[in-house]
Amino acid sequence: MKRILLAITLAGLLAVPVVSLAVDPLPETITTPEDIITLIETIAAWLFWILLAIALIYILMAALQFLTSGGDPMRVEKARNNLLYAIVGIAVAFLAQGLVRVVEFIIL
Repeated sequence: MKRILLAITLAGLLAVPVVSLAVDPLPETITTPEDIITLIETIAAWLFWILLAIALIYILMAALQFLTSGGDPMRVEKARNNLLYAIVGIAVAFLAQGLVRVVEFIIL
């Protein structure tokens, strides 16, 4: 179990450089409202991908726990909780993206 979690964690860490290529660079100086929007969008994009990666790890852990539970009610409940946490994480990631759009609408 620990080896599998370690492998999943390492795979997630290896994906970080790929995610960083998908994000716009930060402005060097913030002088206009567009720079503020760019900063907020960049931070939200980072949070979005990080939260999705964490949620994916939780989904994989929950699937593994379901498979290895052997019908034990406590282990099944723990797997369900991890799946619920993953769903909440995905919802928070999408809400963060929506919040950026709301702030952008208010500023512009």
